Amino acid sequence: MLKLNSYRALRPSPLTLAVAACLSTGLPALAQQAQKEELRQIVQPAGGLASTPSSSVSIYGLIDTSLGYVSSANGRLWRVDSGHMNGSRLGFKGSEDLGGGLRANFLLEMGLNTDSGTLGQNQGAGAKGFGRGALVSLTGGFGEVRLGRTVVAISSEVQAVGDAFGLGGAGNLQGIQPASGRVNNSIWYQTPAISGFIAKVSYAPGETSPAPGSGLGSSTGSSAAAALFYANKALSGAISYTTHKHIVDGSGVKWFNSSLAYDFGAAKVFGSFAMFKNPSAAITPATQAAADNNLGFAGFPTVGYYAGQDDRSASLGVAVPFGRNTVLAQVIHVNDRGPLNRDATQFGVAYIHALSKRTSLYADYGRVKNRNGSAYALTGATSQAAPGRNGNSDALHLGIRHAF
Repeated sequence: MLKLNSYRALRPSPLTLAVAACLSTGLPALAQQAQKEELRQIVQPAGGLASTPSSSVSIYGLIDTSLGYVSSANGRLWRVDSGHMNGSRLGFKGSEDLGGGLRANFLLEMGLNTDSGTLGQNQGAGAKGFGRGALVSLTGGFGEVRLGRTVVAISSEVQAVGDAFGLGGAGNLQGIQPASGRVNNSIWYQTPAISGFIAKVSYAPGETSPAPGSGLGSSTGSSAAAALFYANKALSGAISYTTHKHIVDGSGVKWFNSSLAYDFGAAKVFGSFAMFKNPSAAITPATQAAADNNLGFAGFPTVGYYAGQDDRSASLGVAVPFGRNTVLAQVIHVNDRGPLNRDATQFGVAYIHALSKRTSLYADYGRVKNRNGSAYALTGATSQAAPGRNGNSDALHLGIRHAF
């Protein structure tokens, strides 16, 4: 990390630091960066910006490049992938002490495809210079108020608490468990930590002008979310509810996400349960792209979500650290209770070895078994395989990750 400027420090509250420590306890800093990277954004104001040792502006980044052997519609193939365990990125962040406990913070983070040198998060509504996040915020004793494109959506933050893979790698929850992705135009509030609890709420207006006579209101395309996080020593958990007004017919698309994790010392166990309901118009890949004007979708099958899809999903995972190494394993099952019964099961394992504080090697394998045309694809943090000729999807990756 390159520091460009610094002034005087304002340290985070001891309670905020305690909650952060609880959520990541037991996982070696060198070997389990995947989950730590996501969790730091959950419990600390502005993704940890307000806890920097001084007012500052910094440049930072991460490069994750791997060799993958993946399924495809035309058979298996070798390729070089970017962002499998963690999304490759280049970012700028800063915080200024305004006095009286008040701080101004900003973050601009672009996704990078290190295999080709192009921008990441480029799907949806055109190219994004800072597709991983673009926000400004104020933090103080009241908590945090944030405006802009979110770094991680609230439901995805809840997933991260119960994801042994930390939202990256072959076994991560966002491969097949529905959740909302990053949100544009968001208005976001986080409370201070109180007795181990942190609450978050967000709203993003639709910013649309429906055609006269369409029957759609100005809130079409909007989204709202609320969540509660808890951590106390070895136990951590989270719960959230998210709604989105469908851009086609204004119906309410709904997500419920919950997670739980417990650190036994020798191993940390993770679990999650989620529900998703799409009551009306189908969400096709084209609809998904259009919805990115405001809201992205995680855990999105290549055939999309059909009208009436009604999912229940659950996961169980474990992280076992030893020295500079960590072994991860996780299984997720999606039970579709809608008329098409599009079930799926994903399994993933990974081995991570830290060469230093900033560089690690990893190997992982994952497989998705699809049923009744569900067509989920094996994904990493930003990489994605495809369903093969048998309708299932799998991938083997060998990679290196370097942070700066």
